[in-house]
Amino acid sequence: MRQSSCKVALNNEVLFDWQEIVRTGAGCGLKPNEIWELELWEYNNYINAFEIKQKENVAQAILNGFYTAYYMNGGKKTKNPNELIKNLYADETPKQALNDGLADIEQIIKLEKSIAQGKKKTEG
Repeated sequence: MRQSSCKVALNNEVLFDWQEIVRTGAGCGLKPNEIWELELWEYNNYINAFEIKQKENVAQAILNGFYTAYYMNGGKKTKNPNELIKNLYADETPKQALNDGLADIEQIIKLEKSIAQGKKKTEG
């Protein structure tokens, strides 16, 4: 069975992959109808908040493991959890995320212009 394309592209550069949007939303617990009811900014905020919550859960699990090892071993041979937690948050670069967002906006504007020009050519 051939799978249809659900990607929006401009000059062979993929801007949106609708299947990936649904997959990501489903991974965060959203139902398909809930995904389509959200505005793009709401969807992005929901996904970002879910990722932050997941990191907090991992950090809590690291601390639980630390305290379990601390009390089970009498405080011997425990590794400092701060380093693990710092590594968890080390990949966050807000400036890069902002630049990526601005690049995405520029691509969407180009796509809208090309669609508008295509409509003018077909009407004229």
